[in-house]
This record gives sequence, structure tokens and C-alpha cells, in this order.
Amino acid sequence: MRQRGPRTALVLTAVLLAIGGIVGTPAVAQAAVFTEAPDVTCTSEEHPELAGRLADVVRAAVNTGSQVHNGFVDQPGVAFYDRVTGTECWSDESTGYQTASLVKAAIMAALLARPQALTDAERPQVEKMIIESDNETALALWRDSLGCGKDGDGDPDDNSNVRPCTAFRNFLEAAGTTGTYPDDGGAFGDTYTTARDQVTLFKLFAYPNDLIEDSRREYALDLLRRAERKYGVTSSAPPGTERAVKIGFSKLGGEDDEWHVTSTGHVSGGRAGYDYVLSLLSDDNAELPFTPLPLNGIERLDRIGEVVNCGIRELHGDGSCVDYQDDSCDIFSTQLTCETDRPVWAHRTENWVRVDLSAKLGSTVHWELVDAANGTVVDAGDAVGGEGCECERTVRGLHGLYVLRLRTDQGLGGDDGTLLNYTGEKPGGSTDQPPVVGAGPDLRGDEGAPISIAGFASDDGGTPGVRWSSEPVSGVDTGGACTFAEPTSLRTTVTCNDDGTFRLTLTANDGVNGAVSDSAQVVTANVAPSVGGTTGQRAPLGVAAAGAAPAVAAAAGQPASPVDWQLFRAGESVTVRAPITDPGTNDTHTCRIRWDDGTSEDVTATGSAGCVATHTYRHAGMFTIDLAVTDDDAGQGTGDVMVVVYDPDAGWANTDGSIASPSGSLVGTGSREDVWFHLRAQYYHSDDTRPVATAKTWVAGSDAAYRFDAGDRGVDWLVVTPDGKVAAKGTGTLQGRSGRYGFVFYGCTTRATSGCPGGADAFRTVVWDLAAGPNPGAGTVYDNRPSAGFDLDLSEPQRLRTGIVSIHPPH
Repeated sequence: MRQRGPRTALVLTAVLLAIGGIVGTPAVAQAAVFTEAPDVTCTSEEHPELAGRLADVVRAAVNTGSQVHNGFVDQPGVAFYDRVTGTECWSDESTGYQTASLVKAAIMAALLARPQALTDAERPQVEKMIIESDNETALALWRDSLGCGKDGDGDPDDNSNVRPCTAFRNFLEAAGTTGTYPDDGGAFGDTYTTARDQVTLFKLFAYPNDLIEDSRREYALDLLRRAERKYGVTSSAPPGTERAVKIGFSKLGGEDDEWHVTSTGHVSGGRAGYDYVLSLLSDDNAELPFTPLPLNGIERLDRIGEVVNCGIRELHGDGSCVDYQDDSCDIFSTQLTCETDRPVWAHRTENWVRVDLSAKLGSTVHWELVDAANGTVVDAGDAVGGEGCECERTVRGLHGLYVLRLRTDQGLGGDDGTLLNYTGEKPGGSTDQPPVVGAGPDLRGDEGAPISIAGFASDDGGTPGVRWSSEPVSGVDTGGACTFAEPTSLRTTVTCNDDGTFRLTLTANDGVNGAVSDSAQVVTANVAPSVGGTTGQRAPLGVAAAGAAPAVAAAAGQPASPVDWQLFRAGESVTVRAPITDPGTNDTHTCRIRWDDGTSEDVTATGSAGCVATHTYRHAGMFTIDLAVTDDDAGQGTGDVMVVVYDPDAGWANTDGSIASPSGSLVGTGSREDVWFHLRAQYYHSDDTRPVATAKTWVAGSDAAYRFDAGDRGVDWLVVTPDGKVAAKGTGTLQGRSGRYGFVFYGCTTRATSGCPGGADAFRTVVWDLAAGPNPGAGTVYDNRPSAGFDLDLSEPQRLRTGIVSIHPPH
């Protein structure tokens, strides 16, 4: 219930004017104006629905803090940024407000943003300026450290000696506070700003940024938390939170009704993990005659802060400051209306407010229920005093904040009304109330990923028992469901196995009253599946061909089998086993497999095995098998693996020659010398599994620099394709170096195909250190085509300088 002193004085003044035959309004400001929807913008990329609800909260806060002053509606500036949801709100930016002592936070920020640290003289000045809001130290820093203010103590009306304040202006520009600027007169408290700019400024203290390094930010936050006197931002702030706040109030030579009262701060922590910045700015606040402080301006900001903070708490599931609300107004004159000036929230779970009227015998009280965010009358009626008075009305289907407006046809008092959102007694009375529960805001996330949720539950008999439950709402396939990490904890995570919209319900039970529930929605997005596994996962493994590679965990983007460079004989079966990783465990999948020989097939994934298919290659070659897995929501992941197929009956190779080595081919040198090569490899029998072969490559005239030799047993396989291409792989030694080295040779001949570059025979040699891996790609020693692929069809061999690539019939 609000304090009625100032409002009663206003009403009694109006009554005396009416009794005296004068019809008019008092010459003092009218607090709270609920006649229109203020200009408010709220944005949130991840939570647009939450942003829409917060916009109405901020509109109601602006109206709560508005006043009629000298015939005009004077609105406060309100801005807000919530880091948890990425939501930002701000009221009309076209009006600037004088900062008063709030500018001292900006002075500190400008000093901390400099490359140099605070001097030994500046540090105690900054601390006294913030903690004690000391004006003398602020003026010293303003003048001496930032180059602002006036030179000397001359005529206060002479602005010719005002310093340019360049350092401070440059900081404001770098900070992005485009609506903040020093006053032409040079006084620091006359700096103009907007609420949105103040939020931008305090975000520099609250969150990592490029202007103020972290250690300096923490220093500033510590001072702001220790600052004396706080109001506005702290009004009804969530319990248990830290508040780093700077306030300001001054009239700076103005009239008694020109007090500037401001408050900006960072609120963090608490049970729900709050993390937001709030700024409240006002001017034209009247000074009460019995105190030098603008208590009405402070009360004004406290009421604005109460609406915003309670709104933030309510949308995060804490309804403890919006439940059990009421406000009343008494009407004494037929010439005026009375209006409750502290908005009441609709019942959070049942969506109603109650109008309770008192009309004296013979009078008719007309009442209107007004939406505090936009001034819209949502319901109205008349209460006629006497027996049978319809003096109580419950208005249902409501969300948000409301005020009650009254008119009467009989003066001299006795008519009043109360707006409330509860039944029975308030907590503290003898009646045990049901629990108050909130499921928190609507959320978004990915299927299969834990999503943090924070509910709220309270009860006058202690903390009630709670339990989370879920159910699909729309866009969810059969079998779609959500699970909670700790279903009986208010703060936990929820994981849903499919995309779509799910309802999350938090139910509280105090063991006395019936269970009370509140719900929020979570919308989960589909996550595309991937071929293979991730680190630490093991999948079903195995290949059908003899000599298959040992079973290893499937890497992301690759099937479990076969593995890259795995060797098969032409005519043998190659079985692809592709386990699928998908956070959406309720999804179904199909795979398209392209075998790289002009054929493809579609298969349906089955259980943990994923996609399994078998293929037989009829001729030799190097084949890159492409896999595309698609889930039932059209999400797609891809993978590939290259296999080598040899055929002892395809022919043999005898190649000798040289290539003009491009610069950089021999890693670590700029050598452009010719590189020579020799390869003779042949399967002598149809059942041979390894060719008889020799393979060498070297730089002519510089044997010690580069000479590789596979010896007489170093060639592992030979591939000869029907279109005149050849490839061989194995191991050997490098002259002058220890250890073993791998090689792959690629060649093509124009006598069998037109695919060789430039219409001439071509060759590529790759040599690498086996310590880097069994296959090329790392540890390269030499490669004359380093940007080309390792599949024979993608190898891009280089035109020969001398020599020939010869492919001969088998045996």
C-alpha cells in the first residue's frame, strides 16, 4: 500500500478550491500519468517474446514515473539491458536529462579507459568521488585530468573560458554514447545524457570490452558497490544480488521544482543468476520545504525501479514482489478523478485483478480499470451506494499491470476504491496461502543440448516441494520428450530429444493447499546429424574384406569402416558402416552413398549401426566414397572416406623421367632444381597381394639434399586404371636422415587417356615423414602439387620435363 501523505495534500487542495467556487487543478505536479503508451523499444534476438513482455513493463514504469508539470506530461528516461537473455529496452531517446552526480561514473570510466593507469594522486580522488560522491574531488578530476570545466573562478555566466573537454568527449565517442555531451557552461553535473547511454556506459563496467581492461572494471565495480546512498535501481531489486550503483541529484541554481534525480547501476547474482544494467533518469522534481533533498524525486525513481525490478523478477520466475499487491484511492470532488498510482500486477497464474469499491449512500462511483502500459481502459462500471451495490468485480483474462481510476457524482468524501490481486489475508495473517510458483521465461535452445531453466516457488509456510514436468505442444514427432537433470530442483537443465515446442511445467505443493503450477515454453531447433562419432564415442565397427584395418572409433565426418587409404582387391566387397551422431535422439535418418564409380544408393539408418551398405568395385582405382545423412527434419551432415582398389590383372608400370620442380616443393627450401623419379612395379601372379617393385626420387646433382629410395620391398600396392592412370604407395628412407618415410607416386600416360595435363605424360611425387602419420597430409618433405588432392582422379600430376610413363599389359 502506498504512502498517502503527498497525494492527500493534493486532493484536499482540490477540494478546498472546489468548495471555494474555483474550478481548477492544483499548481503542484500530478504524479503518475496512465493515459497513453510511451515510446519504448525492446529487442532480443534469442527471446523476442520476452522482449515484448518487458516492453510493457517498461511502458508501465515510464507511466508510473510520469507527471504533469506546468501543463505538460514529463516522462522519465528508462533503459535496461539483460545479459542473460540478451534483451535491451529503452524509452524515448529524444529527451536528454542532466546527469547531476551520476556523471561521476562517466568521469571514472574516462580515466580508466586511458592507456595509463591512475596516478597516485588520482586514485584517492576517484575513490572519494564515487564512494562519498564528493564534488570537490570530482571537480579536480574534471578539470585537471580530463581538461573540462572553466579556467579560473571568473563570472559564472561567462562561457568564453570553458575548456574543450577533448579527452572526455573522445571517450564518449569511443564508448558509443552518442546522446551524452558536456554542457556549454562547463559544469560536470550539467552534462546531458540519455538512459540508454547510461546503460551503455555501465556495461563497460559490468562486462568485458575493448575500452576498459578487466582489472580496472573490477576496481570500478567495487567502488560502485561501496558507494553511499542508493535508490531507484535498488528499489525492489532481487534479493541476494550485488548492486553497483551511482546516483545523482541536484538543481544547480535552478528553481525549487527543477531537481534532477538519477540512478544507474548493475545488478548481478541472486538465486536466479540475475545480470542486468538499469538506468532511471528524471528532472522537474519539486523540492519539499522541510528537507534540502528531493525526496519526491527519489520516491519517483523508487517507484519506477520497483515496477522494472519486479517485472524482471516476475519474468524470471520470482513473483514475490508482484503477488499480494493492492493500492487504493479516495475521491472527494466531482471535479476531479482519483487514480491509483502504483500499478498492480494481474494474478500471475489465474490472470485476474479484483476491483473493491466503497460508495456512500446516494452516490454513484464510476470506475475504470486501466492498462498501466498503454492507458487503455480494459473494463469499467458503476457502483451505486446503498443496499445491493455492485461494489466488487473480478476482471479476468488479464496479463500485465493495471491501475484503478474513479469518478463520483457526490463530493465531500466517503467514496474510494481498491485494486488488488489476491484473496484472503496477505502473508503474515492467519490464513495459509497457496504457494506462489513461476516457471520462468520462455526459452529457446537446440535439441539434445541441456538448456538452463530457473523457476521460483515460495510459500508462507516455508519452501514448498516442487517438480518439473514436460509435454510436447507442436512440431514434435511421436516419441519426442524432454528430461530434467534434477526434476525436483528449481534451477536445473532440461534436454529435449526432438525439435519443436514443449511446455515445461513447474508444480509446487505446500502440503496444505492444492498444488499450484506455472508453465513456460521451450522451442528447440533441429540440429543436423553428423557422420561418425565424436571424441570418446565408440561405434559398431568392421569391414568385410580380408586384411581390413583394425577397428577404431569413428572420427567425426568419417564412417567407422572403411578407413582412409584402406586397401581392397577388385571384386571384393567393401562394406560401409556409418554410425550417426545426432543430439535429436528421436530423429530418423536416411543416407545417400555415392561410390565414386558412377553409382549411388540410398539406405535407411538402423539403430546404433547407422547406415550400412556393401559395394563391389570391378576395376582398380582410388575411390572417394561420399556420404550424406539426412534427418526427418531435413537437417543434413556429410562425410567421406577414400579407399584404394588394386587389380593384379590390370597391368604394370615402368616410368622414368624428371619434372621441373616448382619453388617450395622441397619443403624448407626454395629449390627449383629438376626432380627425377623411377617406378617399376608389377604383380606377377593373379593372387599376388603385393607388387614386386622399386621406387626412387631424387634431385640431380645434389644427392645429399634429397634422395629417397623404397628399396626392393618398400612398395605396398600398385593401382593401374583402365583410363591410363597409375599410383603406387609405400615406405623407404631418405639419404642423410634417420627414420622411415612414406611415398605416393601418381602418373598418367597420353597413350591411354586424354586426361593428362597439356596432352603429355605427367607425374607427381609425395614424400612425408611417417612420424607425422601413415598417410600423406602432414610432415611433408616433398610434393610438387601440394594443393591437389590425394585421390588419383584429383592428384593433378605435373607434365614431364623428360621421360615417359609406361603402362604395360598384365604378366
